[in-house]
Amino acid sequence: MSIPIIDFRSKDCVEQMHRAYTTCGFAVFANVYNEWLSEFEDWKHLAGEFFQLPLDTKKKYAYSGVKGSATCRAGWGEMGHIQSRPGDLKESYNWVDPARMQEQYWPTEIPEFKSLAQKIFSISQQLSYQFFDKFESMFKLKKGYFVNKHKNGCVNMRMIHYPASDEQTEDQNGGEHTDYGSITLLWRFDDVGGLQVEDRETGEWIEAPIEEYSIVLNVADMFQRWSNDTLKSTNHRVIKSSKQTKSRYSMPYFVDPGEDVLLKNFTDEPDKYTPISSTDYLQHRIMMNYSRRKWEQQIN
Repeated sequence: MSIPIIDFRSKDCVEQMHRAYTTCGFAVFANVYNEWLSEFEDWKHLAGEFFQLPLDTKKKYAYSGVKGSATCRAGWGEMGHIQSRPGDLKESYNWVDPARMQEQYWPTEIPEFKSLAQKIFSISQQLSYQFFDKFESMFKLKKGYFVNKHKNGCVNMRMIHYPASDEQTEDQNGGEHTDYGSITLLWRFDDVGGLQVEDRETGEWIEAPIEEYSIVLNVADMFQRWSNDTLKSTNHRVIKSSKQTKSRYSMPYFVDPGEDVLLKNFTDEPDKYTPISSTDYLQHRIMMNYSRRKWEQQIN
């Protein structure tokens, strides 16, 4: 299995996407957001300022669930010093669309933070619609089919900070998983590696290639079901090996459809699944994950 690097503006982009997402479920995209490079660079610096704030200050913005959503979070996620292994240590800042984001989670200590975070969110939303447009072309669907079904969905952005460390560590698993929703866009600042994707046939872990100013996009569980398993949602993880001499930053953008959008096979193949609403599907997945964690706690 190989994870391709695709020029987002190339003539055969849709063809390459089809090949990638019906096999490994991941691709790295170049030439996607070149006109906004300075905004993303500025955002990285502002996020770095936030993570450098005193612990007591950041605790004022500790996250909670967004009202009306079981999956979206807003605010600061504290580093798990006790539960996590050394290579897993990270903290995060989460934000959602302006209509759902409560004002108390915006850090007032950095005046430009809110406006730039909202701009980054808006740009990311535009880019997700461009990707959906290509998926529509891939399946010969009416233009706007996916875009319209995601306009009122729960979308969550997360800036993740992996702090520098002088400790020499063995490879640490950042938690293998698949994502629940439709698609996830990932920015990797400073061209940091560590993202690995599981080969669906051999079980081998494949490193996602590094490409400057790129976006990694993966299909998530809901989109796989929606596509009648034509598109693949694949297990992935983040690892760290050796000592990390500087902070690392990455930023996923998780995209779910609107509430109660009907997930009904959009391909021409015979249905594998009974249609289900996006809300019911997410609640089912969350309950399954909760039950699995409780079982793991009992046996450990």
